[in-house]
Amino acid sequence: MSSSTEADLGQVLVDFSTNGAFPEEEAVSAAYVNSPMVSAALVVLQDAKSALEDEVREISRETAPDVDLWIKHAKSIQDDIQRSRQLASSIVRQAEADGERKEVLEEKETYADFLAKEVSFNNQLVSVLRSLQGVNESLNKAEECASERRIIDALHMLEAAWQILGEIPLEKTTRVMRLLDSRCFELRVLIHEQFSTIWEALISVDREQSTITVNREVPGDTTTIDQAVIGLKAYKQLDDAAKKLWEDLDNVILKPRTNLQTGTMPNIQALGNSLSLGSDITNNTVKSLFLDIETTIQFLVDHVPEEIIQLLAKKMMPVLSTRILEVWLDTAVPASLDDMVDYQKALALVGDFAAKLDAMNWPGADTFHDWVSNAPKIWLGKRRETTLDWTRNQLSLGIGTPQIAERIETRMVAREEGNHLAATGTTATHDWDDAWSDDGENTPEDSPKENSNGESRNRKSLDEERRATEVFTPVPTPMVDEDQIDDAADAWGWGDDDEIDADADASADPAPAPARPEEQRSLEPHVSATTREMTLSEKYWTSSLPRAVYSTVEQVYADGAHLTRPENEHIPVTPAAPSLFGLPTLILAMYRAISPYYYSLEPGGNMYLYNDAMWLSEHFQQFLSDWQNRDDISPRAYTLVKLEPETKVLVSFGKRAYTNELNAQRTIINDLLGGAQNFFQQDSQMSGELEDAIKIVIKHIRAEAALWQKILPYSAWASATGSLVNAVATKLINDVFDLSDIGVDEAERTATILSRVEALDDLFIPQADASNSHNGTPASDAVPLTSQFADKWMKMKFLSEVLQSNLKDVKFLWFESDLSLYFTVDEVVDLVHLSFEKNAAVRQAVREIRENPNPKGGDGF
Repeated sequence: MSSSTEADLGQVLVDFSTNGAFPEEEAVSAAYVNSPMVSAALVVLQDAKSALEDEVREISRETAPDVDLWIKHAKSIQDDIQRSRQLASSIVRQAEADGERKEVLEEKETYADFLAKEVSFNNQLVSVLRSLQGVNESLNKAEECASERRIIDALHMLEAAWQILGEIPLEKTTRVMRLLDSRCFELRVLIHEQFSTIWEALISVDREQSTITVNREVPGDTTTIDQAVIGLKAYKQLDDAAKKLWEDLDNVILKPRTNLQTGTMPNIQALGNSLSLGSDITNNTVKSLFLDIETTIQFLVDHVPEEIIQLLAKKMMPVLSTRILEVWLDTAVPASLDDMVDYQKALALVGDFAAKLDAMNWPGADTFHDWVSNAPKIWLGKRRETTLDWTRNQLSLGIGTPQIAERIETRMVAREEGNHLAATGTTATHDWDDAWSDDGENTPEDSPKENSNGESRNRKSLDEERRATEVFTPVPTPMVDEDQIDDAADAWGWGDDDEIDADADASADPAPAPARPEEQRSLEPHVSATTREMTLSEKYWTSSLPRAVYSTVEQVYADGAHLTRPENEHIPVTPAAPSLFGLPTLILAMYRAISPYYYSLEPGGNMYLYNDAMWLSEHFQQFLSDWQNRDDISPRAYTLVKLEPETKVLVSFGKRAYTNELNAQRTIINDLLGGAQNFFQQDSQMSGELEDAIKIVIKHIRAEAALWQKILPYSAWASATGSLVNAVATKLINDVFDLSDIGVDEAERTATILSRVEALDDLFIPQADASNSHNGTPASDAVPLTSQFADKWMKMKFLSEVLQSNLKDVKFLWFESDLSLYFTVDEVVDLVHLSFEKNAAVRQAVREIRENPNPKGGDGF
């Protein structure tokens, strides 16, 4: 390395040490350093050190004065710190001296407070001792007064002692307080016993003599009754004393006088300061009762202190007023308008009695004023209660003796139809049984549709095309929509049996029957040449119940009309007239609610119920018509009678009973015929047993028909009986079609059973005896009308013929006879397949039948 490089190394180290500079030349920074170079570098560093020391010395010489000044200031600060320490020590010593003085002062203050409390305690102790001494002295004086029977003075002293004792600032558990309190209580009990004796002497009750005596003072005693009241107040027994006085007064005087059940009632006498029951027997009139009560009240006002009177009246009048109203005045309220004069007298007496109570400032008059002012409401309540009770009692007697009734109706009919009806008892009325739907097999869509010529079209079952002539309905029963049943019927529980289906409800409208000879004939010509007027009558039987209900309703309306007349405005119950017109609704609601039970107790009760409901509906309609034509009632009364909704509800009520009876009987018949099982395929039934079973069914139908024959009009009887016959026919027809096949023997057995049922035809033979259609003899040439009341009847008869016929006969019945009127093509084909083996002849016959589905003409099914 060159000498310049060695010199540079020393300078590089100096620059790096002083300035932190790093050599930039790579030759210097990457140079190899050896010992000579280090020595040279050390020489350079030594020179740099010497220069630096010289510079420091020079700077020290220049800054020496400033250093001396700083040292001087530091010493000054140290002196100030020393002085502050001395001052703080002095302050601490002074503070410690003040704390000692404060402790001394607090000790002196505590001692002063102690002395003050000692003085206060001593003063309180003196006060308590003096109070205790005063209480003891008061108790001594009270005991002395009690021994001298100066009860009021004793009570005053005892009250003063008890007051002072209560003001003494001592715990009640201290011994002296317990002793004084116990002595006060014992003295109070002693005085109370003496006071009770005096009070019983002041108000003396002699139960044996039925006398109450009120003394102003007791002989030999200085206590008066007014002073005794003060004692009662002191013991807080004023209310108890008034209550006991009322109980004694009621038991000894008032109860014997106001009890109507005793028969004989003594009068009440006030003699001096005694009130007693007299020896005279008084009458049981309201007037005499009020006089005796006035005597009693006046006696109390004159002899009993005011403080007792006020409490006594508050306990006495609610009980006494209620007893008078319920026992005496309730019997004075008449149940009708017949005894209204006596009722007016009773109202006047009650009003006078209430006025006298007001004059004596005696409470309780408001109750009697209200009774007078509410006379219309009270009378209406009594009338309602009496009427409903009487109706309930009449219904409880049962249906009684059946009574005959007659239904008459006049109608305008076509002259040709009237001539036919007069001659045969029938008239053309299409689809009379559309409402019937046995076992729910028909639907509204199944009903026949009539064209403009009255011919049936598009029928789905042949049973509806079987009649060319139908019966005339003597009295159509108006159908009532369920929505028309009023809320009153709902309130009595109607609607519980509304689960009956719509088809069954429809059967409530009995099918019409042919007019019988007895229903003829009042035939009167009309102005028109094409029409004529015809009057039809029909007899039936009702129970005794509807007449009782009708007479009750009629009487209610008669009384309502009487009250609404202008000349009767002076009658006190006239304002109740509008509400009285609403009473028939309740009567009829009760009839509908409870009568079914009493009807159910008799055979055929539902049919009686149907007749009774229809009888009531018809008579109420006639009553309503007559009411509107009356000229002896006020204009207001015309609008107050609202029987139209009730008549509709009655019709619905009767139809429901009729429907229920038919449903029950159809259910019985269905059960006798095997229920859900096929009648002809019952496992437990043999051939002979099936005939026995059908005999039972026929016997049951005849028994029901005989029972209903004594109740229902002929139209309803025929309809109801036809419903039972139709139920049998429907069940047997359905069971035949449900068979898988029918052998010859089975066909004969089935036909035999069907022929047994056909014996019911004789129930519907028109009677020749015009005077008694039910019990007359059949006409010699009469044709049974069974098919008019049982729409499956002809179908069952043709089914019996088909089962007994060969294939040729079946074809004859279809093409030449009326089989096609009652069976569809599919039904006949099914019967053929059931009865005959499949061969060419059968297939040919079936083909011919299908090719001619309507041999009798018409649009077919």
